[in-house]
Amino acid sequence: MNAIIALCHFCEAHGPGALFCTQTLRETNIHQLDINFDSDRKGCPACNSIGNTIGLVSKDPDSNAHFVSSQVPVINETIELVKKAAFRSISSEVSSPPGSGSGDGGMVFFGDAQRGHVLSHTFHLVDSNARGFSKLFSIVVLMKDKTFLLNIQPFLADCLKKISKELQGYASVVHEQDLKAQGSQRAQRMSQGYTGATSTTRSLAELTGKESIFAYLHAHFSFVLWAGVRYLTESITLGSPSVPPWLGRDTEEGFTMVQTDKEGYMLRRMGLGKAEDESNQIDERTKAKYSLRMFRQILKSDFPSVCFCVLTGIQIVIRGPFVKGACLVRNLKKLIPEPLHKLVRARAESYKAANECRIINLSQDAVAPNPSAGIMRIDLVDDRNKDTVAVCVWEGDLPLKLPMLLQKITKAVDEELFTDLVLDKHLRALIEEWKNKVVCIRKMSSNQDVAKIKRIMGIQPQDQTLITYWYSHL
Repeated sequence: MNAIIALCHFCEAHGPGALFCTQTLRETNIHQLDINFDSDRKGCPACNSIGNTIGLVSKDPDSNAHFVSSQVPVINETIELVKKAAFRSISSEVSSPPGSGSGDGGMVFFGDAQRGHVLSHTFHLVDSNARGFSKLFSIVVLMKDKTFLLNIQPFLADCLKKISKELQGYASVVHEQDLKAQGSQRAQRMSQGYTGATSTTRSLAELTGKESIFAYLHAHFSFVLWAGVRYLTESITLGSPSVPPWLGRDTEEGFTMVQTDKEGYMLRRMGLGKAEDESNQIDERTKAKYSLRMFRQILKSDFPSVCFCVLTGIQIVIRGPFVKGACLVRNLKKLIPEPLHKLVRARAESYKAANECRIINLSQDAVAPNPSAGIMRIDLVDDRNKDTVAVCVWEGDLPLKLPMLLQKITKAVDEELFTDLVLDKHLRALIEEWKNKVVCIRKMSSNQDVAKIKRIMGIQPQDQTLITYWYSHL
């Protein structure tokens, strides 16, 4: 989701301001980001979060999108927009339940095309040192797309309220500890009518008692940005509505969280959702080197056969060095829809039967079954020049007419005008197109309807093997 999520607060010394921001970056080299900001609030603990030279980064391996959190937005053009949104969300655009007087309310929408459209959620955190014994905070979501922002408002409202409730729970625990340690400070201060003796510049980490509070916020904000695009999706349905894709998933995508500074990268790792795929442990340079086109050259004339086996569910057993085998598995996964990824193993200690795994990567010394019509075996070895050679053995035969999807994939891989990034996006569009065709067929209640919808969508007899395999797993 192309948006900025910011935690804002009211500082008694400096007024309203943004404290912590998370935004989505695509096609950006994170290693080259210069997270070094000048701030007029450097000496104020309440106005500082993770510092002016540190950022937190999460990566979505499927879309290669990075979710970057920092004290100030890393894109200079958005800094002023976030400042204005923070000022309005704290000073004037505040909503509270009728008669509550708490300022903890629902979502407020404001903004325009020039300054961005904003959804704001305002709340209080109890603070025994603050004036009025509470501090005002808000979480704002800033986006250029007004329609999309308003359409996902129910999802955002639920997420932001849960985040604020979590922060309020942490602050309440610290407040109770303060009362026990200091006695009835509230009564003492009210009787004296004096508030100057106490410090009001506690940081959010001190206020909540959580040293890693900004790591938690980064995880929450990254999830909201990642899940926002999956909350509102467009799909083709015939008959009764289908289950939304974000509810029908067997697994959840994962994030890799790292802390970056000028001295290094990958200082910290945190997981969200499912366990990280082992192939994601391979560095980006190696992944770029062993691209789908590289394996097209390695597999040579066997490339169409390998793709046919992937698309139709014939088991592929790969043996060789882990990095090369895992990269091959990673590229073959691009040829099948996400629900079928559960039948893929980037690394396995021993062989798994075809009903458990359709693509499996084994070590060079692992025991593997002999090739047959139902099993293709690929051995990755190095020749004398240390170039990778693929030895493919499969006793099956390619049909005279290849499935239409396989023809399009082969044509796309051979298209010289496509960069690797464009190729990946094009393949994803092709896979989604054929996935939707299978979903439409599942909606049909009779054989006559199935035959009719196949004619409408241009499904040919040579596509039936692919349709049958995908049908059983979507």
